[in-house]
Amino acid sequence: MTRFFIIFLSLAIKAHGFIPPVTSILRDIFESRKSTGILELVLVHQVANSNGGWSELEERVLADPRGLKFLWKPANSSVSIAGSIEKRNYWIGTEKKVPIRSFLFLKNYLATSAVEFRDALISEKFLRWEQLKQFKEGFEPQGDPQSWDIKSNYIAHDSISLVLLPTGPAIAVVGYQDANSKRTVYFNKTGNGIKRFEWSDSGENLSWNFDPSTVSLKEGIFSKSASLNKDGREIIQSELLVVRSLNKRQITDWLQSWQRGSKSLVNAPVLEESLRTLLSSR
Repeated sequence: MTRFFIIFLSLAIKAHGFIPPVTSILRDIFESRKSTGILELVLVHQVANSNGGWSELEERVLADPRGLKFLWKPANSSVSIAGSIEKRNYWIGTEKKVPIRSFLFLKNYLATSAVEFRDALISEKFLRWEQLKQFKEGFEPQGDPQSWDIKSNYIAHDSISLVLLPTGPAIAVVGYQDANSKRTVYFNKTGNGIKRFEWSDSGENLSWNFDPSTVSLKEGIFSKSASLNKDGREIIQSELLVVRSLNKRQITDWLQSWQRGSKSLVNAPVLEESLRTLLSSR
C-alpha cells in the first residue's frame, strides 16, 4: 500500500509538471542495486599530467567493511601499488597520503541502497534534510486519490530546479551555498542516475560528470563512464570495467594481492602525480 501511494504521488506530481521528490529519484536510481557480498569495483582512468601527456591507471577497489582498500596499476606494468583509507586520507602504500575530498564518486558505484547514498549526500552538504520534505504540514490524503489537492500542497523548493546540461536536462539540487562555496548534485531527469557532482570554492570549479549511457550488471545499473572537469578543463576520464560481488575465496585472493602490492613509490614522479590528481579530486 505504501509503495502504491508513493508511485501514485510521483505520477500525479509529474502530471502537474512538478519536479519529482528527491526521495523518489534516489529510490529509482538504487532500486536495481543488489549485493550478495563484499563488492569489488574496477575502473580504468586516463589522467592528464603537467607535462601535457596522459597516464593510464587501472584501479581496483575492495569495499571491505573494515575500510576501503585499493590496488592501482599503471599501464604496461605488472606491479600494483597498494592503498587504503585512514582518517579521511588516502594512503598510497605506507608513505604518501592525500586528503579525501569526497566519498560520493565511489558511493555512486558502491552504495547498495538509496538511504546509504542519501546519507552520504547529506554528510557532504550536497543535500539537506528539509529538501526531502514533499508536502505541507497537515496534508493527509484520504479517500479517492482524484480528490487529493496535490498541486497546492506540494512543496516547490527554491534550491531544486530543472536545468539543461550539455548532456541533456537534469534536476539540480543545491545542498549548500554561501558567498564563496556551493555544492550541487545533478540527477538525470529520467531518474536513472547521477549526472554530476559539482564543487565551487573561492572561484575554483570542480565537477565529476557521469555519462548518461549505462551498463547493466548483476549488481545493478551503473554509469558506463565519467570525467572530471576543473575550471572547464577535462583532466580525468574514467571507464567502468566491473562492479561485482566477491565470494570468500575471491576476497582472500584479493587481500593477498593487496598484501603483495608495492608499499612505496620510488623514482616514479609521473605515477605519483597521476595518483595525486585522481585521489585529490574525490
